[in-house]
Amino acid sequence: MGKKQRWDNCALCGKFRLTTREHVVPKGLYPESKGATSTFQRITIAACFDCNNGTSDDDVHFRNVVAMSGDANPSVREVWEGPIRRSFEKVDGRRRALDLFKLMKPALELEGDRYMIYPGNDPRVIGTIRKVVRGLCHHHQLLAVVKNDKVWADVLKYAVPTEFAEAMVIAHAEPDILDYKYLVVDEGELHSFWLLRFYERTTFIAVVFNTSMGIEEPVSMLEGAC
Repeated sequence: MGKKQRWDNCALCGKFRLTTREHVVPKGLYPESKGATSTFQRITIAACFDCNNGTSDDDVHFRNVVAMSGDANPSVREVWEGPIRRSFEKVDGRRRALDLFKLMKPALELEGDRYMIYPGNDPRVIGTIRKVVRGLCHHHQLLAVVKNDKVWADVLKYAVPTEFAEAMVIAHAEPDILDYKYLVVDEGELHSFWLLRFYERTTFIAVVFNTSMGIEEPVSMLEGAC
């Protein structure tokens, strides 16, 4: 059975179109054991076909990458032993495995034959983070619509100043899946800063701009604040 469609303003482009309720946080990140208990945490928005078309494949890729990007908590282990393992047995399983392999780099600083994976080097991963932030902006009624070119994102690489972190609003979509913070600035070109931590250990930073911007500014600002 297909998803129920209705006419609504798309939360991602703002156009009045046929939409479906789409998950802001990819639902594949949630283990099957949370299927019944965390329904109220599954944040959804109205999204049109054009804005949501083709993103399901990136959502699966994002889940696989983030699941491999650090120590596993119980939710990661359950997702890995369940849907991720099953996904590798499907027709496109080899492609998905190769997508992960391409991101793995030798960890020369670690003993033995060890490898590390770098989510920030994958445009598909960063694209998913940008879409999540756009959806959260709408969900929290901070901005009705955030276009893709107004969001910059990367893996968090610098320590966040304590006073900056303490000023942020704390939220989550199941703490062991995703906890996040945001701070609305809304001054000049800047609208808000976001920190998103997946599976209690992989953190991304995102910046939402009021106008389309380049990607260097938020990095330099954080460097100066540390």
